[in-house]
Amino acid sequence: MRTYRSGFGRGLLAGALAALTLAAGSDASAQWTRGIYISLDVGLSRGAATESTLSGPNSPTRCDRLLYPNLGDAPTDTECLAGSQLGGLYSYDPERALAGSVAVGYGFGALSVEVELLQRHQIIHNTLLTLDDAAGAAITGKDTEWSPDRPPWGDISEFRGRQLFANVYYAIRNRSRFTPYVGAGAGLSQTDFRHYLGFARKSIAEGYLEVFGGDRANPGASPDWQRAAAGTVSELTVDVSAPDLGFQLLGGVDFAFSPRASLGIKGRWVQVPDIRLDAQWTTIRSHAPVHADGARPFISTLDFSQLGHWALSASLKYVL
Repeated sequence: MRTYRSGFGRGLLAGALAALTLAAGSDASAQWTRGIYISLDVGLSRGAATESTLSGPNSPTRCDRLLYPNLGDAPTDTECLAGSQLGGLYSYDPERALAGSVAVGYGFGALSVEVELLQRHQIIHNTLLTLDDAAGAAITGKDTEWSPDRPPWGDISEFRGRQLFANVYYAIRNRSRFTPYVGAGAGLSQTDFRHYLGFARKSIAEGYLEVFGGDRANPGASPDWQRAAAGTVSELTVDVSAPDLGFQLLGGVDFAFSPRASLGIKGRWVQVPDIRLDAQWTTIRSHAPVHADGARPFISTLDFSQLGHWALSASLKYVL
């Protein structure tokens, strides 16, 4: 994925200021928009501090039938039958990204309404699992088992947000060429991204058997399930596509450089709903995503929050 550097933002702002300077000598005056208009926006956005939580039933590793050469050797005690809870919290740090929109509207004077299509692409860094109250015993009790080279981690990639909003603006009239305004909008929001989680256990060489009092130099002395579990990986990959309703708050200022055209700076905050979904794991302990009984699908619940974003853009408006 492409990363958009801060130099783009500086260049965009410099271009907007230069256009305003060149237009300063025109005889245009600030005025309320009347009639049909189109507008184009392009600029930089930054996402909120996105979080995801993982929850759901879990099967203890020693109970996993698929880790035993003879499936009937797997224990079936109370702990194996009752299972435990899997949980975890992941906090992601989005980078600046590119956002753009196109709108068609109608101005009644101080008040105007429009329909806007907005899209952004976001870079979000991968992150490590946070061990706190959200992490169940299946995670906190295994902190000595995870590979030091690949601790529990999560990743959000291919993030794309699209909104089709109806916006309402109120312009503040004054005697200068600059017209400040505020606005709000709401409508359909579509959020798409790929989410990945990974848990990798230590290999025998990394000391997995020693976690249980064994010895890597004498692996045959350790139980079958421990040798089979060493170095295994549990992974979850899911493509998220969530349509819902969202809203935004807007504000900015336009500079009229002709009776029909204006150039401006616009800021916005876009709020989109949280997402909850149930997802089946891709693999559990390096085998099919099933629980300790070897048959029941291994499914967890994922909750995603803080998916909105800020944006600052240059805007061009033309009255038809």
